[in-house]
Amino acid sequence: MNKLKDTNTLLKLTALIMAVALFTYPFINTLHLVDAGPNWLSLDVSWQSTLSYAYTHNWVWGEDIVYTYGPLGILSTRIGTGISKWIFILFDIYMVLNFYFILKDYLVAAVNKFVAIATVFCMTLLMSTSHGSDLSWVVLMFSFYWMFRSYAEAKYWYYALVVLNLVLCFYIKLNAGLVGLVFLGGHLLTMLIYKRISLLKAVVVAAMSVALILIGAWLLHVNLPGYVKGAFEIVKGYNDVMYLDTECYTRTEHNVNILFLGLSAICIIYVYIAIREKKFSRLFFVCMAFGYLFLLKKQATLRNDAQHYYEYFGYASIVFLSGFLSLTDKKQIGNLYNINFAFVLFSMFMVAEYPDRQIDMSFENRYFTIGNYFSQIKNYDTITKLNGAKFRQIPPSVLAKVGNKSIDVFPWDSEFIIENGLNYKPRPVFQSFSAYTAYLQRINYEFYLKNPPEYILYDYDAIDGRYAFNDDFLVNLFICKNYTFADSFVSNNRLRLLLQKKTEIAPLQEVETKEITTGINKPIPVEWVMTMRAELKYNFAGKLQSILDRPPVVQIVMVDRNNAVRHYKASVELLKAGIFLDRWVASTRGFEVYMRDKNMMDVFNTVTIKADEKYFEKDIKVKYINYK
Repeated sequence: MNKLKDTNTLLKLTALIMAVALFTYPFINTLHLVDAGPNWLSLDVSWQSTLSYAYTHNWVWGEDIVYTYGPLGILSTRIGTGISKWIFILFDIYMVLNFYFILKDYLVAAVNKFVAIATVFCMTLLMSTSHGSDLSWVVLMFSFYWMFRSYAEAKYWYYALVVLNLVLCFYIKLNAGLVGLVFLGGHLLTMLIYKRISLLKAVVVAAMSVALILIGAWLLHVNLPGYVKGAFEIVKGYNDVMYLDTECYTRTEHNVNILFLGLSAICIIYVYIAIREKKFSRLFFVCMAFGYLFLLKKQATLRNDAQHYYEYFGYASIVFLSGFLSLTDKKQIGNLYNINFAFVLFSMFMVAEYPDRQIDMSFENRYFTIGNYFSQIKNYDTITKLNGAKFRQIPPSVLAKVGNKSIDVFPWDSEFIIENGLNYKPRPVFQSFSAYTAYLQRINYEFYLKNPPEYILYDYDAIDGRYAFNDDFLVNLFICKNYTFADSFVSNNRLRLLLQKKTEIAPLQEVETKEITTGINKPIPVEWVMTMRAELKYNFAGKLQSILDRPPVVQIVMVDRNNAVRHYKASVELLKAGIFLDRWVASTRGFEVYMRDKNMMDVFNTVTIKADEKYFEKDIKVKYINYK
């Protein structure tokens, strides 16, 4: 008995050490605004700094800002501008406590303690030292763990932790939070069916979830309908267009798919054991684990950044820690722990291929940098959180002209504005490349119609080979009609325009000229209109492909009057929002020329919607539209 007690004490100590090692390092991040290289290098630093700016300026999520990250997204970015260090400290303590309970239960339940310790240790090395964009998925797994604990014993404080984690997740990143709420509903239903919870207690838990979400919305300045609708639209648009279509990362994606299939096979083993042992209520937890793995894989595939592939290796395996292994007998537990270790080790071999994810550095960062963590806490008030103004200086004459008047920036370089101390008042979808759907483009347009900023710092650019005018094209047309050229300068080797609002603001007047039906891969005559909207629909194979993996590739091929052919990436949602056809605008200088006299520019003769016909319906409805 004493030996068992000593063993458990040692396991608890080991769990605590590893839980502490899963602190977020560093305590805060310092953003560096790039002063060289392509424009997209400022994408991440811009949205990260904007989340802190929105939080400290009490913007209303769902109205002033529309994004998948919520007001607690600051816990992911860890920028810290204007934010109390105690918010981060308290959250980190909470994270360590959750990790401790999860790791302790995992180690104590193991038959082979050495294998279990090795498995957890390897997981700590695979996880990013700063959880970053995966923080919401970690918090979501915490809620899954407490759901499993409550299955064994429906204690109120277990459910309190389930709900608290889900609400945190909901306001860190909405898409992960919504997934968690769906599974909470499934969990309560399962508990009721198998009579492991009373109806009254289930109602109390559901009511507690709703109440905390409403209280959070009040405290964090969230318009819930706009917050949910906007995030849904961004996810919908993301699913259609944000994917890597290069062959550079084929091997990496292949490794992710292998790991996903292997983990899915373990889920199937769980299903088999649960059915054989007639523990049917446990099937819900297997579905929850698989749902987590699948959605994490979708994120890795659709984030359009190779580093998100690597994150799958670190965060997919934490489903092993959720407690689902307790559904089998001791012999089966031992076998499954061995399988868990094999897959974690397999993940480490995969990660070892990439020079920027070195395992030895992960070991050093996780277990030997805690001193830096406390040093940053001590010096928090003196640390410069943003460090880019010296790299991207706006000329004094431009700063004097703008003064304290409101200003927006295109296409995404918001940190440029924030670090130079200007009065940043952006459109709700504050980065143009994110306005993937008609709804998102419409709310940006309506913002400009009702509350246009006095100035715009404009740079004409897009990512992933898209036609830049199509990103936020309604606002681009509005700008051309209601703003004038005020100044220009060069920054980061790119021309920037300063545009000033006209005295009188006039809305765009839409004039639909005609509607035709055409087909995929067939040239569509432009007929001298400014824009067209195309309704391209997935067939069953296309819908399945879009749900299970990356969406089918869609392009627009545009031919001008000189027979020059230009290919641009598009999507079903972007085509529905509209294609700009009036002129070919290729640069920031070209945008200025279009504002002054568009007749000096090339026109398009035809546009072709290029796609694989096996994924789409045969006919495409096209509406020709002009704007006055």
